[in-house]
Amino acid sequence: MTKIVPAVLVKTRLEYQSRLAVIKQLTNRFQLDIIDGEFVDNKTITLDEVGRLTDIKMDVHLMVMDPKPYIEKCIALNVNKIIIQFECGQDVGPLLEKIKKAGFSSGIAINPETKLSKIKSYHEVLDHILIMGYSAGFEGQKLDPTVFDRLPEARAMFPAAEIGLDGGVNSGNAKKVLQAGFDVVNINSAIFSSDDPLSRYSEFLGYLL
Repeated sequence: MTKIVPAVLVKTRLEYQSRLAVIKQLTNRFQLDIIDGEFVDNKTITLDEVGRLTDIKMDVHLMVMDPKPYIEKCIALNVNKIIIQFECGQDVGPLLEKIKKAGFSSGIAINPETKLSKIKSYHEVLDHILIMGYSAGFEGQKLDPTVFDRLPEARAMFPAAEIGLDGGVNSGNAKKVLQAGFDVVNINSAIFSSDDPLSRYSEFLGYLL
């Protein structure tokens, strides 16, 4: 069954702690988005401001130009999964190998314009493919409908990997997205912009029944 994973893109520790308190009432896993201000003109909370968690799983999505030091910090934090944005401009192969050798789950996120064939060679060191619903870096953008065609392509290319979707999910398209067959759907604004995040999350869970 599809797992709904709340995504957190925040600029301050106070915002992070507030979101985390809500998430712990919803589920046992979330994704923290880390942006360095260089990959795109946006900047989030840093990993130095995030404490090690023992009661909930944290995936980290790195939208940064130099992932290596971030990976080392993720390992120190004992996160659940480390996801590198493919378009960082570096050879992600050695980075994925570093994650795997450290005993962690590895992932690649790809923007809509990036062909899945670009990451096919990394299949042996990939546990997770994160299909972006729009170009990474900012929340609240419109879902690119090509994600529905990319899902079966990703399944065929990476049969053993977890396939996720991140970005563009809202109340209008949530049912279609959640019933499309992704293993994981990351949702940010549609949950946290609601006056009642718990009810909104429950509404989305209802689409999976």
